[in-house]
Amino acid sequence: MRLVIVDDEMLERKALTKMIQKEMPEVKVVGEAANGRMAIDLADQLTPDIMMMDIKMPGIDGVEAVREIRKKHKHIKFIMVSAFNTFEYAKEVMQQGVKEYLLKPSKQIEVLAALSRVRQEIEEERSLQAEQQTLKESLSRALSVMETEWLSSILNDHISFEAWSELLRIEVRSGIIVIFSITEKDIPVTRQKKQFVYERLKELLKTKSECVMGPIAENKIPVLILFNTIQEKSRMKSQAIKLIRNVLAVLNDSKISLFAGMGLPFQTIEELPTSYHEALLALEQRKLQSATSYAFPSDARSEGNLPLEKEKELIDCIKMGDRHQVLQAYECYISELESQPGQKAERMLEELVIIVSRAMYDLGIQFTPMSIPQHYAYDKIMEMTRQYVFECTELVQAWRSSHMKGYLLKAREYIMEHFNKNITLEEVAEYVELSPYHFSKLFKEKYGVNFIDYVTDLRIEQAKKEMLNTNKSLKEICFNVGYKDPNYFSRVFKKKTGVAPTSYRSTKTPSS
Repeated sequence: MRLVIVDDEMLERKALTKMIQKEMPEVKVVGEAANGRMAIDLADQLTPDIMMMDIKMPGIDGVEAVREIRKKHKHIKFIMVSAFNTFEYAKEVMQQGVKEYLLKPSKQIEVLAALSRVRQEIEEERSLQAEQQTLKESLSRALSVMETEWLSSILNDHISFEAWSELLRIEVRSGIIVIFSITEKDIPVTRQKKQFVYERLKELLKTKSECVMGPIAENKIPVLILFNTIQEKSRMKSQAIKLIRNVLAVLNDSKISLFAGMGLPFQTIEELPTSYHEALLALEQRKLQSATSYAFPSDARSEGNLPLEKEKELIDCIKMGDRHQVLQAYECYISELESQPGQKAERMLEELVIIVSRAMYDLGIQFTPMSIPQHYAYDKIMEMTRQYVFECTELVQAWRSSHMKGYLLKAREYIMEHFNKNITLEEVAEYVELSPYHFSKLFKEKYGVNFIDYVTDLRIEQAKKEMLNTNKSLKEICFNVGYKDPNYFSRVFKKKTGVAPTSYRSTKTPSS
């Protein structure tokens, strides 16, 4: 705690300095001033925590000095000292926010008591600020995760759009889905590099537009770009192209390049998943030798009369792993294609394979995507697609029956190794190559608690073990198990165990 003493009597300043340094070593006297002007200058230079200020001084008096200092330094606390015991003086300093007022000659016990009260007030304020900052950061992270999962879940029809949109204060009138694909030029992209690209992309997009970022999966990042008003689709498309061009020009470098696949603009929320599928198709359809860094899908889906609902029903059945339902849904889908010209029907089957492959990856299932040779006839493509759809359904069924034991075991091992660091659900989900939404759902089904509670329990158990070592301070243990704020650690520990860390340690370790 840093203190500046202001008094026009040098002997008074020296006496106070000597007494405070002797009796309160935790308070350091960092400067002395003989008048109000010097006090203002020292406040700017040293930014102390406390100033002990005499009221009656030549030139600028203590009250005026406090008034000037508080204009720049709201955090500084003042203890006013005066030989005048009048109500007017006390009232004037209280109007400046001063709560401590000592009369000369001050007794040592009174000075120390006033300093102790002010020091405690400062510590409480700092603790509260740290707690508020922690809560703010936690809330910011939580909202970011919720926003990410909101988009992911909407695209997979897992949640109520209206409820979550209201919670996150996201209003969707019209927009466009863009999927950014991270392309490796020489060496595989590391998780750290992907996270860097993700954060940088988020920063650039958020400053230029209203958008929602989805989770990274298979080196792809879905983004929902929102428009405040419903506009003509051609205008929305033009605005999106301009935005993406600018962002990609900043992010593409010599080692990693980004490509953006764009869906067509939508004007109702029901069209959002369609725009997502179109963005995926744009990525798949682009030619690798193309110099352009973005693409829209071919116009196949803009011609109308396409079995989008049947396609969606089929994908939902595959995700459920129900072979019987898939058989019925596939036959319904194929019957819809009979009214389409030959080339269009072939192209739609190829697109179906792409969408099924993406659904499999979103579930976290290891599989080999199917490639259809260009010279195959429609009947051959249809038979290959049928076989591929059924194989994927069986993989999903096996995946569900095994409850993802392998992935969850791998995730648990990773958590055990990293729980004492700033670990996140997204980090672990990416490590085991699952989407955050599915990882969170499967993790709770398997272990009975959500990810945060699981990590918290591990940290508290580790803290209990370390408390048996009396050579370690509670602050050190707090940092060792992954917390940055001792006060927050104490609250979490008490919530989990019912007692504060100091009380727990005293009952578990012999008294000295």
